[in-house]
Amino acid sequence: MQFIHRDRVGSTQDEARALYQAGERGPLWVRAAQQTAGRGRRDRQWVSAVGNLYATLLLPNDLPPAQSALHGFAASLAIASTLDVYRPVQPVTLKWPNDVLLGGAKVSGLLVEREAEALLIGIGINLVSHPDDLPYAATHLVAGMSPMDLAEPQPLYTGAESVLAVLSAQVMDQIERLRLRGFDPIRTDWLARAHHLGRRVTVNGMSGIFENLAPDGALCLTLDNGTQTRVHAGDVAFG
Repeated sequence: MQFIHRDRVGSTQDEARALYQAGERGPLWVRAAQQTAGRGRRDRQWVSAVGNLYATLLLPNDLPPAQSALHGFAASLAIASTLDVYRPVQPVTLKWPNDVLLGGAKVSGLLVEREAEALLIGIGINLVSHPDDLPYAATHLVAGMSPMDLAEPQPLYTGAESVLAVLSAQVMDQIERLRLRGFDPIRTDWLARAHHLGRRVTVNGMSGIFENLAPDGALCLTLDNGTQTRVHAGDVAFG
């Protein structure tokens, strides 16, 4: 695996895209210490303070769009497994479709985009800080770790570079599993971590019970009138 570091970029997603257009095919990671134009889903701004992890995986891909999109679930599982390595005192859960929560607050997000015969999997993880002026709860990894783990002579957490090393192995393992065994094992493990599964959520103006994750990754919602529907894109609110 190749790792490319940049001190400052617009976004690692755009940097990886430029590398692909220049002939790179990957797999490789682009990591930046700081982004000036970081973005998440639906072109939302991703605040990029120094000290957190901002990285994009450039991955060869010849799968159709529907199957390509399932890589987001594999990557979110890999992020959760990576955070587990640092023994946070609060549970790591997954919010549909691709956010990772620590103690119910957002700690990580990802963006999957196609670029010709490649996937760009952009991942941001709040490691040492998080923005406060958000319409939802947010947190960072170090805030969720045990003070004892942070105070050890050889602490668990040593910075973004070491986190990326763990993350890279986890992501490639999950993607290999997805491509060899299909979505079902990923779906099972994702549901085991799903935040608010079996409870009320609101998405795209609809409120109901989050019942399941469909085989194509859609959120299965049972509305108050008993109607069952599947949501393929949207933002989930809890309660």
